[in-house]
Amino acid sequence: PQPFTGKGVLIGITDWGFDYTNSNFYDTTLSHTRILQAWDQYRNAGPPPSGFTYGTEISGEANLLSAQCDTFNVYEWATHGSHVAGICGGSGAGTVYRGVAFEANYLMATFLVDMAAVIDAYGWMYDYAQSVGKRLVINQSWGLYYAGTLDGTSLLSQVIDQYSNNGVVFVVSAGNNGDVDFH
Repeated sequence: PQPFTGKGVLIGITDWGFDYTNSNFYDTTLSHTRILQAWDQYRNAGPPPSGFTYGTEISGEANLLSAQCDTFNVYEWATHGSHVAGICGGSGAGTVYRGVAFEANYLMATFLVDMAAVIDAYGWMYDYAQSVGKRLVINQSWGLYYAGTLDGTSLLSQVIDQYSNNGVVFVVSAGNNGDVDFH
């Protein structure tokens, strides 16, 4: 019977198509965004995150709102990533329809379409969560089946296992490619 609202939790979204200005990512009073940081690995207009040599890290409410969205790429402007993030933790944008963890804060990574980049995004999110002492849940609602076997032995699976052993919870889609038979 205890309600869980996501308070004190960071949701890391690895995806494409984020609208940083979406009111669903604000707190329930619609006063401040709950996006703490974004790493747009396609954008090269600003400094990359510490320890990395590519992309642009966007921090702070004013900078995120000024940037407005991630770089046009796989899922175009502000579509899939925003949709997924809203399900995970949308505040309802002034309505009663909220995401699962509507008081959680966000880290958003628009990653290059290769496994090294998504693994970098996991590390960036994990390091940030550790630096602020917060629990981390990483969502990946995408399917890149060329990334290795789907039997748990791929490099990506091993990295997910390692972070899971360190307390990170992963939420992963299954079947994003419809009826394409990969097995």
